Amino acid sequence: MPQPSYEYAMGRISVLTKKMLNEAQLRRIAEAVDETEAQTILLETGYGGSVNGGKTIKIDIDNFIREELQAAYKIVWELTPEPELTSLFFLKDDIHNLKTLIKSRLLGIEPPNILVSGCFFPIEFLRECVNNKNYENLPSVFKDTLNSIELELEQKAEPLLFSAQLDFAMFKYISDVLMQRKEYGFVRKYFSLMVDFQNARSVIRARLMRWDKGKLGPLLLPGGEIAHEVFLGAFDTPLEQLGAELNRGTYGRLIFKATEDYVATGNASVFKRSMEAAQMNILRAVKWDIFTLGPIIWYLMGRQAEAKALRLIFSSKENRIEVELPELYA
Repeated sequence: MPQPSYEYAMGRISVLTKKMLNEAQLRRIAEAVDETEAQTILLETGYGGSVNGGKTIKIDIDNFIREELQAAYKIVWELTPEPELTSLFFLKDDIHNLKTLIKSRLLGIEPPNILVSGCFFPIEFLRECVNNKNYENLPSVFKDTLNSIELELEQKAEPLLFSAQLDFAMFKYISDVLMQRKEYGFVRKYFSLMVDFQNARSVIRARLMRWDKGKLGPLLLPGGEIAHEVFLGAFDTPLEQLGAELNRGTYGRLIFKATEDYVATGNASVFKRSMEAAQMNILRAVKWDIFTLGPIIWYLMGRQAEAKALRLIFSSKENRIEVELPELYA
């Protein structure tokens, strides 16, 4: 049951964050000679509460990481005094689950082992909704969007289109919740930043795929500081000038820099890295604020970053490639 006290949550979080893996520990795991040694080092850190006593133990690393992340999700739900706002930070995984379930149904296969448990909506609930094409028990924006998607799928299956529609529904829901709550703190900043970066990426993506401006409009997400008219107006701007055109709002300078870096390198991942670094800075400013959800969300994002880093490390071991670790929430 959610706790009514931010002070109680802060006390628990301050203990839990000390148990998270730090950069030195992850670096040591990454530098292991092979996957077996990497697993041994991971177990020695106490990750997941495991201690191997010096023995070599082969584990299913994907399930191990997934179970530890789900345990962290359970703690977050138990601690949060504001489940409605906290749920917003889980929605991206719910949308991932919905996309995966719909694609699997269309292909006539069982969903792959990539569904995320412990989010806002239980997996079995979403599975039943998708299999029965019945979305009546979802919030109205998701219900309406999914009903519309089902009608379109009867004519033609376009995964990119329904993926964009679900993303739009997610940010519309987030925007509506924040508006009703009159939430103008770090939560709004976090998602507003995300929307502006995603919309900037959509402009570049649409241009690379040689779409017309009309196809860009439905991809633009709601809830950002930069008006959609700015992105649409910048559609035909030369790439060398696009960054300056999108330099609007609180984080316009960061979008400008990311766009400039993209033009110079051709690597679109600069948008994601810049966005994630800025989001981390937003949460860093409130990680010890006992009067907000800051510490709880900091812990949540920290566990997700930790899991992402471990997956990258073990994937690199399996494929024998170098790994670039993401920045941690430390």
